[in-house]
Amino acid sequence: MEFFTLFDNYSFFNVCVLAITQYLIITILFSVRLATTENLAEPSLLSTLNSFNIFFLISLIILFGFDFDLFDSLYFFNQKFQLIFLFSLLLVALTSRDFLISKTIAKLEYEILFLFVMLSSICLCFADDFLTFYLAIELQSLAFYVFATFNRNSEFCTEAGLKYFVFGAIISCFLLLGFCFIYFAYGSVNFEIIYSLILEQNDAFLFIGIVFILIPLLFKIGSAPFHSWLCDVYDGSILTVTLLFASAPKIILFGVIVKLFYFIFNEFQIFSNYFFIYSAVGSIFIGSISALYQKRIKRLFAYSTITHTGFILLAIVAASVESVKAIVFYTIIYSLLSILLFSILIFSVVVTNNYPKYLIN
Repeated sequence: MEFFTLFDNYSFFNVCVLAITQYLIITILFSVRLATTENLAEPSLLSTLNSFNIFFLISLIILFGFDFDLFDSLYFFNQKFQLIFLFSLLLVALTSRDFLISKTIAKLEYEILFLFVMLSSICLCFADDFLTFYLAIELQSLAFYVFATFNRNSEFCTEAGLKYFVFGAIISCFLLLGFCFIYFAYGSVNFEIIYSLILEQNDAFLFIGIVFILIPLLFKIGSAPFHSWLCDVYDGSILTVTLLFASAPKIILFGVIVKLFYFIFNEFQIFSNYFFIYSAVGSIFIGSISALYQKRIKRLFAYSTITHTGFILLAIVAASVESVKAIVFYTIIYSLLSILLFSILIFSVVVTNNYPKYLIN
């Protein structure tokens, strides 16, 4: 199958981007019109409408974008990973609503950031050049930085967001540097052109660029040895933000890794697999051992996430159609399991109307 079949269908991408962008503009205009300098909380009527609109929008995209030939070939993942992400995000939105209302933090800013995460993730999944890829992942990261510090009254939340911002800014420089090395090697940032040039000749800059791209991607998914930020951010963020970090974004990131190292850098699988193997084994070992000594439930979930990441990286090392199917199935089960566990915690907080001791520092 030719390489261009990866990018031959943008209808689903266009529908998602146009719908979310239009809704995002309308929401921002409503916020400017209805919010005041003294009270930035969202009006109750608009909050109800926004929650319904998010539910309806994602449901519509899933309904009309889903076909049931999920595992028809190795080239399914652009649209399929996006559908799995949107379904997980829908469950996260429904699970988070009662908690936000009970803690009186159901602000319009939260839903605007939520929409930015949706928009950036869709662009990241369907990106066909490194420039779009970088802009999408930076837009997603900026939304996550604000999410991590959303509870301004908590010093732990502020500390988590600051750590995430500092580490994220440094790792973004590595990612941009990797793209620059690949541009030096082939004079292009387009995936299809780079793929065709790699088949003709290799370049020393390409190996350096692959390393500088691998490190940020391993950081973003929270695998060892780049996992230290994950535990602090999970523990310091509010419960619904931790749920968002733990479930939805990893689906897109694993889809991006599959796209890059199964297709574009397919000639260097042996080289990249060394990184994935060491990171996978380290993630499983560190996550399993460190989880035994945790006293707070969110840090326990953080190390559990690191362990699950290691198992998914082992499937990436296998580099086959069956391994991609296993990755998709595993990410679906992992996301549903995370949402279920956090929904139990959210229910306990909403019912008792305070944070249990095992959730606070």
